This record gives sequence, structure tokens and C-alpha cells, in this order.
Amino acid sequence: MSKKCTVRSLSDSALAELANLLVSTISYVQYAPDVHLDINIVMVELNEYLAQLGATSNIYQDLLRVILSSDYLDANMRFTCLQMLLNCGVTFLMTEVFPFSYYEKILQVIAAQGAGLRVLNIKGIWVKEEHMHYMYDIVRRCKQLVKLYVPYIANDRLLEEIGKCCTRLQILDISGETDITEIGIDFLAKGVCCQSLTVVDVGMPGEENICYSDIALILEHCPQVETLSTYSFVGASLKFIHDNIDDRFKCRLKYIHDTGTDESTLQVIMQTCPRLETLYLDSPKTGSLRALHTRNLRKLKIYKFVVAELLPLLERPIGRNLRHLTMIKGLGNLDLGKLARLCPSLIDLDCYMIDSLTYGQGQAKFQQLEGLEILSSAIMTSSLKAFLCNSTDLKRLAVDTVEFTDEDIISMFMQHDFKVLEDVWFTLAPELTVQSVELLMDSCPELQSVGQLTGWSLTPDDLALIRGLLKSGNSSIVLTPNGFLA
Repeated sequence: MSKKCTVRSLSDSALAELANLLVSTISYVQYAPDVHLDINIVMVELNEYLAQLGATSNIYQDLLRVILSSDYLDANMRFTCLQMLLNCGVTFLMTEVFPFSYYEKILQVIAAQGAGLRVLNIKGIWVKEEHMHYMYDIVRRCKQLVKLYVPYIANDRLLEEIGKCCTRLQILDISGETDITEIGIDFLAKGVCCQSLTVVDVGMPGEENICYSDIALILEHCPQVETLSTYSFVGASLKFIHDNIDDRFKCRLKYIHDTGTDESTLQVIMQTCPRLETLYLDSPKTGSLRALHTRNLRKLKIYKFVVAELLPLLERPIGRNLRHLTMIKGLGNLDLGKLARLCPSLIDLDCYMIDSLTYGQGQAKFQQLEGLEILSSAIMTSSLKAFLCNSTDLKRLAVDTVEFTDEDIISMFMQHDFKVLEDVWFTLAPELTVQSVELLMDSCPELQSVGQLTGWSLTPDDLALIRGLLKSGNSSIVLTPNGFLA
């Protein structure tokens, strides 16, 4: 039988109770018709109350996290709590989403009270030009910052301030559509954080809104950088350095996303990135894959490719060492049995928009496969059934369209032990009824979610019955009638 719902921890319960106490007190002061108290005085008294209780900086931090992320509190209440709870002992702050009218006030509070912050994430605050001077103040005053997330708002002046003040910065998110130019990138790359930066999210996936030669400045002057995760033309930046600055250049990049990669660019990537572990090739040029020689690669994602070019590549040591493989828009037939022979250690396999997938009885099977997604890829029911029966260690299974019947589910799950399966997702399964749902619940002890049930042959009464059974048995299984599997 499936897992039971866990009991809420005492710490979570106590934190929720304390947060409710603070919110209800502030609400009473602000909105009760017969109360006329100064909210600023009340906030001081509440802080004194917390101090008397022995509240640590972690408690203030957790209270901010719970209150700011609440879907049930209005913006004014969340801002008031931010104003009251943020102090120099708080090291982590995620502002979440606020209306525009609160942006200036929130930035003022962070600048005045956030000197101890080590992690600042303001993804929900879309700072406009007229308020950017507060961001400059925040960077100057928060000298302990290790992680800073400011997507879509960065400009050259902000990068200049970061380059002057953030001596400990390791992770910086300045991704999205921004006003960054070579001037700002130069300030950042040659600033005080150049030796500490390890992750720089810059640009927008698929768009070269920042020139590859500008990104080359970061790679050249920030030797600890391991990933430029949102930039899609890293290969061009490396080739620029190799061809124009240093043909013996080496870097610490572990993740690369490149677009339109040709053979010479891939050769440069192999030469300059000896620590490369994850590679995303978007629309590689015909014949370029033969330049991919590395034993360290653990994750490969490839978009718009020819299957016949990929398989010979996987026959090298790269195939035996791969743990994660994502293939999108592959031209040709992919034999999953051959893939299992070439990549026996895969943990995750994702096949999206592959022309056709095949698998036969008695073919090689994956030894460690935990996650499988097959979307918009043609595969015969007999092939899919045979493959699943040889993949009983799966934890996550997602297939957009299946022609399985209840009898197929019974034969697979009664004859084979899917003892660790946690998530099952069939977007369209018109032949599966409530019988299949009950069988999955009974035969998969680790099952946590089943979906997308609106594409199955279930009536509203069937769903109500199953939910009733789950509730009466305190089961933790989530039935997903619509949406997407997370």
C-alpha cells in the first residue's frame, strides 16, 4: 500500500503558530475599528516580545520566509512584516512578488536593515530606472553577499557597484533582457569578485542579447566560473578566446550551452574545458558530434539532431559514463535496446519529439534507470510495454499518450515489482479506468502521484471514490486531474 501522510514537524507547527500570532496582532492594530495605535510602536513591541522569547536570527529568517511566500496575505501585511523582521542577523531574503507601488519601500528597507544578508533574491521586484539608486545602496551596504539574484534589472552601473563592493560574491543572476553592455561586463569581470564568482547567469536562453566577446571577458578574468547557465553561445565565447587571446586557455566550466555548434567550436570546447560534466548542444551542425571526446561528461542534452550521428558517439567511453540523456527533435529511429547497451549507467532518459522509438523482447536493459519521459515520440505499445517491464527500478515515469488497457497494467504491475516507482504520468490513456489507478496504488509502495487523470477513462464519481479511499487511509498519494507533473 502507498505511503501515509507524514505528521507535521513540531518546528514547522511552532513556526506557523508564531507567524499567525504576529500577523493577527498587526492585522488587529491596523484594521480593528476601535483600536488607535501607532503601528511603528507596535512593531517595536513585537520585536521586544520576540527578543524576550529568545528568538534567534534563524527564527526571524524563517518567519520572513513563511510570511513573504504566503498566498493568503495581502501585500501590505507582507511588507509590514518585512519592515518589522528584517535585521542585521538575517542572512537570507527572498522578497517574492509585490505590486509596483511597494518596490521603492521594499528597496529602502533592504538598504537600511539588510546589512547582514548573504543571500538576496529580488526576483519579484522589477526595479525601474528611477529606483535603481536603491539597488546601488543595497550592493554597497550588504558587504557579506555570497549570492545575489537580480534578473531583468541589471545595468552597467549595477555591475560596476558589484565589481567594487562584493568581495565574497559567488553566485550572480543578472539574466534576462537587460541593459548590460561590454562596459558593465568589464567592470564585473575585473572587479573584486573576479576570483570568487563560480556561477553567473547572464543573457536569455536562445537569444544572443549579449555579445559572445563580452562573455569571453568573464571567462578570461574569472577563473573559478563553473557555469554560465542562461547563456546559449558559450562555445563562441571560448573560441573567441582561443583564436584571439590564448590558444592554450583552460577554464573550470562544468556546464556549457551552445547553439549551432560546428566541429571546430566543439573541438575548442573539448580543449578548453577539461572539467566539463554537462553539455547542451542546440542544433549542432551536421558532422560536428564526432569532435566530442571526453570521459567526464555526465549529462548530455541535444536538440535538433540526427539519431544516426548520435549513436556512434555513444559507442565511445562517453556513452558508458553518461548518467543523464535528454534528446529533443531527433531525426530517425532510436533503438532503446541499443541505447541501453551503449549507456548502461543512465539514471534519467528523456525523449521528446523523436521520429520513432523501438524496443524488443530480450534486448539489453538499463541497469540504473530511475527517470523516463517519452513525449511526442512514436513508439509501439508492445515496445513500450517490453521496455517498462525491463525497467522496474523506475522512480518517475511520464508518457504523453499510451494505448495501454487495464489488462496491460495488470500484467505489467502484477508480474513485475515496481517497488520504488513514485510518479506515474500518462497524459492521454483513454483505455485506463479506475481499476488501473487502484492497482497502481496497491502495487507500488512508494507511489506519490498519478496523473493526468482527465485523459483517462475515469468519471467524476470514480475520482471522488478514490479520493475518499486515500483520505480515509491517510495516503499521501496526489491525484492530478489536470496540469503538469512537477
